[in-house]
Amino acid sequence: MPSISTQDKDAFFEALQQVFKARQNISEICEALSWLALRLSGRKDFALCLYDVSAERTPIRHLSGYSQSFVQKSADLFTACKKGEASEFPQELYEEDNSRSIVIPLSTTKDSDGFIICPAMPEDKKFLEPKFLETCKTSLIPALEMELLKMQNDQTLALLEVGHVVSSTLNLNELLLKIMNKTTEVMRCETSTVYLVDELTNELYFHIISGDPNVGSRLQEIRLPMGKGVAGWCAQHNEPVIVPDAEKDERFFKGADKKSGFVTRSMLCVPMRIKDKVIGVLQVINRIGDIPFNNHDLETLENVANQASTAIENSRLYENIQEVYLSTIEVLATAIDAKDPYTQGHSRRVTIYSVAIAEELGLPQKEIENIRYAGLLHDVGKIGIEDRIIRKPGKLTDEEYAVIRKHPSIGARILKPVAFLADKIPGVLHHHEYFDGRGYPDHLKGLEIPLAGRIICVADAFDAMTTNRPYRTGLSAEIAIGELKKNSGTQFDPYCVDAFLRVYERELSKYFKKDEETNQHILSEELAPQKTKKADEMEVETDISYQQPFPPIHAKDYDPNKPQHSKSTTEGTSESSQPFPPIMAKD
Repeated sequence: MPSISTQDKDAFFEALQQVFKARQNISEICEALSWLALRLSGRKDFALCLYDVSAERTPIRHLSGYSQSFVQKSADLFTACKKGEASEFPQELYEEDNSRSIVIPLSTTKDSDGFIICPAMPEDKKFLEPKFLETCKTSLIPALEMELLKMQNDQTLALLEVGHVVSSTLNLNELLLKIMNKTTEVMRCETSTVYLVDELTNELYFHIISGDPNVGSRLQEIRLPMGKGVAGWCAQHNEPVIVPDAEKDERFFKGADKKSGFVTRSMLCVPMRIKDKVIGVLQVINRIGDIPFNNHDLETLENVANQASTAIENSRLYENIQEVYLSTIEVLATAIDAKDPYTQGHSRRVTIYSVAIAEELGLPQKEIENIRYAGLLHDVGKIGIEDRIIRKPGKLTDEEYAVIRKHPSIGARILKPVAFLADKIPGVLHHHEYFDGRGYPDHLKGLEIPLAGRIICVADAFDAMTTNRPYRTGLSAEIAIGELKKNSGTQFDPYCVDAFLRVYERELSKYFKKDEETNQHILSEELAPQKTKKADEMEVETDISYQQPFPPIHAKDYDPNKPQHSKSTTEGTSESSQPFPPIMAKD
């Protein structure tokens, strides 16, 4: 047997060094082996093909030197052998120029099987073929096994993280988005989606799309009849499905790609079930890298879907409970507003404005929900105020106004025993605090005032100005906005005022219509309380207090150019905290 030359020994040694440096990177290992083939045979030809059990095909994992068609024929024949459609796979291959190549079978696990094609050694080095073949096997097989093991380990860790995510929140959108982001990362795909079943129409609709938000917004307009598309087939048959090539699958719905501009190449879909009932479909799209979606991916995704299904069910139950709470509170708020016919809908409007401000400020969803409840309940303390004061059409005495000032504290005491409402109390208790410290009940100043209180203060004042009251007709949005600007930094938090002004222009202005006489915008009938009589039509006296939004103060104490204070007959001088500085009728 001929002895191996020093040059060839060096080639093997350098190739093994490159394999070691590759650190299980399959592409880099293949490049090192391709370089070794060039040094030994003079041809840098090398191909790696691995059989995909789930897709029943043999994709080309690495290609160097050989033509695509030459290797693809061998890959197709290998697939036919694995499926029992062909009986024998050759150990040698010949190209059109009669160049001989050898086939090196690879077998790692039942899910990883394939072959290498590499150039045969010339006659003077034919004795090196066994050593070359062994080098290829010992370099690639451990790396392939490690790659598969790492992927399985990543997916197992992902399942643990998904379990943690499931227990971290009951907000459905937040929950599913977290699951999708983690699924997209671990499944090594471009995007993932959740379809939910609309039981009324028996359709699937996009609920959550992870990835490009522009694609997601367009896809959310699409609804799939049960059975249509791969996802529809998955839901209808209650079976998972792997689609290695979407273009070749007759179930693939091309309308979604056309609508979104997204290009779907491959996908994996699994049904989401609650007690064998399909409630949706979990789908991952376009595998990144060389390894296609496989049976292990399918098993992992099914586990994720099971956890997601449970989370959806829990979130829906929680949302149903929340809806019951919210409906009950809305009824309570309506009852509070009903104490005064001129404040009908006040709590609802304050809630609309407050939530809009909170969203404009980018607050977390939990804080926005707290503000929603606080907005509805901000005047709950008026339950404890006598109707004769609440419904008084004329000016309030100092003693009556002192009683009115107690309603935030009364409201806080009412809510305190209810654990569910505990974190809503700050918005109720402090919605009459002023930014400069003149408010009540605690005379907090600046950022000492809870953010919910500062937000509701702006919303409450704006609604008080723009709605009808016993002593005057509602002001236009333009005048009310002017008052907010003028008192920004004194009565109101400038940060909250600026947010309100932005969201008013963009969204809230739709609730106001232009008055043809004044060319200004007034609250539309949809949200406005009943219209009051004009001052000259009222039977009660019409001194200056009737032109003040709420609550009236003595005319002698009124100066439109400075902050307002009232003197209490029982407490001496005290700080008045009206929802916004009163204005003169002529203004």
